[in-house]
Amino acid sequence: MYQAVLLDGLGKAGILQATLKNRIRDLQLDPDTTIEFLGPNDLHQLSSSSIKVGVLFSDGPVGKKFETQVKQLLDSPAVVVPAVTSLENFGDKVPDCLRATNGLLLDPADTHLETLAALVLELLGLLRKRRRLFISYKRSESSDVAQQLYHALDERSFDVFLDTLSVRAADAFQEQLWHRMTDSDVVILLYTKSIHDSSWVEKEIDRASDMKVTVLQIIWPGVDRDPKTQLFEPLYLEDKHFEPARPQTLQDSKLSEICTLVEGLRARSLANREAELIGTLRDRAAFHKLPTAIQRTRSVDVYCAKNQFTRVIPVIGVPDSESFHAGALAPPEGVQPVDVVVLYDSANIAPAWCKHLDWLDKYLPLKTLKASDADKWLGNLCP
Repeated sequence: MYQAVLLDGLGKAGILQATLKNRIRDLQLDPDTTIEFLGPNDLHQLSSSSIKVGVLFSDGPVGKKFETQVKQLLDSPAVVVPAVTSLENFGDKVPDCLRATNGLLLDPADTHLETLAALVLELLGLLRKRRRLFISYKRSESSDVAQQLYHALDERSFDVFLDTLSVRAADAFQEQLWHRMTDSDVVILLYTKSIHDSSWVEKEIDRASDMKVTVLQIIWPGVDRDPKTQLFEPLYLEDKHFEPARPQTLQDSKLSEICTLVEGLRARSLANREAELIGTLRDRAAFHKLPTAIQRTRSVDVYCAKNQFTRVIPVIGVPDSESFHAGALAPPEGVQPVDVVVLYDSANIAPAWCKHLDWLDKYLPLKTLKASDADKWLGNLCP
């Protein structure tokens, strides 16, 4: 079980706890058996075998009162996140041992603490640390808003793909679009009046649906949704959400709302894609009469004989060094797997990256497995 220690000087621990439970449910996990919440008087319950994160809420000297607990957490070891209402005079709000730690500025518009909850889940390893988004839009109608969102999300530590800024000269344009979309947590679709007149956007809408990437559909005033977008997450704009002096741009409050909404959608989006990848693997394993078991870390053990299994690490998007590192970690207890493989969907990944992964397979003990090759691979595992 994971542990989250909440040192609350702002009265916000209950809000964070509720949001974390909701996001853990989005990850298709049971929060009651996945995470344990501790307060400042519960540190004797810290477990040496658990992954731990601490959160210190502070807006003044109250934060320094938790110095003993913060030191104990750091020694346990655990990461402690200082969450503050203002970064001004930050050193006066936290214990000295956190003065060198970058604080998280709480956004008043983020009433459910979605940004903080996402960070906690990333630090626990329940949500990937790569924070990638893709903006789909029609340049002639929403370029200004696309630029606004790019910068607002970048300030919140997202890696945002915007076609005018994110494709290098000499790169294959369409190839890079699909590569970045398949590695995105959420696609943000700026749904303007003539959006379906753009063949580029039409392809992006279709491709996002095929990839099962969650799409946040930001709908302009007076624009009706096309039936093909009914499964997208809608956010309706009104005339009052635009700046009076610059009617092609959104007000800051609406930008903050969109950024917060994106944070809340990430867990569900990644979990849905992972569930499909795992579900397909287990269905094909059952066809080959190979038992499977899902581990707490979301890996899948495929048994070819009693107590002999291969551990499959599902990876959403593009496998990278972190994917290999996670897969190479030995299971903490129990029987060791015969082999460990990283499972990924190569359909929309750039060919050069796929060749790179194939090259790594020749030199690393940890191998990759394309989803398209899983059925053949499972067949070869049969006794």
